[in-house]
Amino acid sequence: MSYPIAPDEEMRLAALYELELLDTPDEPAFDRVTRLVTKLLNVPISTVTLIDAKRQWIKSRVGVETRETSRDVAFCAYTIMTTEPLIVSDARQDPRFANNPFVTAVDGIRFYAGIPLCTTKGLSLGSLCAIDTKPRTISENELAALQDLAAIVTDEIHLRERLVLEKKNAHASQQALSELHRSMESQIERRTNELKLVIESAYDAYISIDAHDVILDWNRAAEMMFGWPRKAALAKPITQLIFPSGLPDANDRTAIEFMARRYDGTELPVEVRVKKLIIDQRERRSLFIHDITERQQLERLRDQQAREDVLTKLPNRRALDERLPEAMARTRRTQQPLAILFMDLDGFKAINDAHGHAVGDELLRVIANRLGKTIRETDYIARWAGDEFVLLLEGSEPTAIESLANKLVKVVQEPLDAGNAALHVSVSIGVAVYLPASAETANELLKRADVAMYEAKRSGKAQVRIAQPADSAY
Repeated sequence: MSYPIAPDEEMRLAALYELELLDTPDEPAFDRVTRLVTKLLNVPISTVTLIDAKRQWIKSRVGVETRETSRDVAFCAYTIMTTEPLIVSDARQDPRFANNPFVTAVDGIRFYAGIPLCTTKGLSLGSLCAIDTKPRTISENELAALQDLAAIVTDEIHLRERLVLEKKNAHASQQALSELHRSMESQIERRTNELKLVIESAYDAYISIDAHDVILDWNRAAEMMFGWPRKAALAKPITQLIFPSGLPDANDRTAIEFMARRYDGTELPVEVRVKKLIIDQRERRSLFIHDITERQQLERLRDQQAREDVLTKLPNRRALDERLPEAMARTRRTQQPLAILFMDLDGFKAINDAHGHAVGDELLRVIANRLGKTIRETDYIARWAGDEFVLLLEGSEPTAIESLANKLVKVVQEPLDAGNAALHVSVSIGVAVYLPASAETANELLKRADVAMYEAKRSGKAQVRIAQPADSAY
């Protein structure tokens, strides 16, 4: 089988390889999107795919074990040819795919919807796909939801592009500085004027100090970075101006992150590299200082996004997986009980089907807000997946736990106005208590709460059920 080749194929592949996404482990940033695709579009299969020169490689997948295929059988090889979604209602009726082995196979692909994933320069790297083994159409709301989820993946790709650019700039700057250091060592006397010109026009701050930490030189970038004019800085101890706690212990081989102080008293995160020189038998030190504020902000943003649910802004499943073992450790140390409340909304799918995903999303945001206002500030609530939430209660007595659970049931049942309609949902809650002496794992504790929640649903919904103790749960 053949496949189309984009006019910008060479640039497209170069961008793909630069991001270093191929042949990498699973990541929550992509996996949570494919899980949401299967739930929101009610399809068995969803993937984030990347189109390599000869193959299709799957970065994230739900409902399929295959990690890669040849490019000539990849639906996504056609998706990347345009910026518009590719929708195939029945692959057996489409001449491009009718003879595809993934279509002709038993329970093969019949429905496909793919959204191109593009770089900031518009180069298509792959697609976010929704796949079904039955022919079907896609509604406007479903397509909008798929496009919104593709935008989340695209934002992650754009963030990685910025990080790659930051690394390239830092590497280029480091190479330039290293060359400058070697030049200073071998030709310091002959090239003094040239060196000063380079230092004065450098992007990074350059400060020269003597053996007593007194400032001998201070370039224009240092003026801009720290706020002191060159004349005001010269002959002052550097610890008096920007490093009140002392100079960082750094050298030309290792850059160190440190906090500096500006003229207005505010702190600035910097990366410092120090080079020692002996000139006329006197010690001199050259400090090259790089402002890393933006880099730290990008790192914090990426870390936050990895642990925050996009829709409700609550902690997500990954954040809960990190928090729960810590809470269990505190329980063992303080000898105070810990409770898990596993909550699943009743009737949410019917509202989604009747009013659309936008109304469903707003309902989830309202419910998350209500739950957050009902619990204590010290309690921890996370969105587990879809319409499921998990609440951690530390140091609460069993009677108080059950009382709070019943209160949460009433809070969720309050109607939500949606235009001319009042939306009603309820919640089923399973409660599992972890005792200090228990040998139960975090997964086992969550499973007990989950089982209790399903018992509440079977009992008529809008119910609270307390799980059996750990010793008799399995």
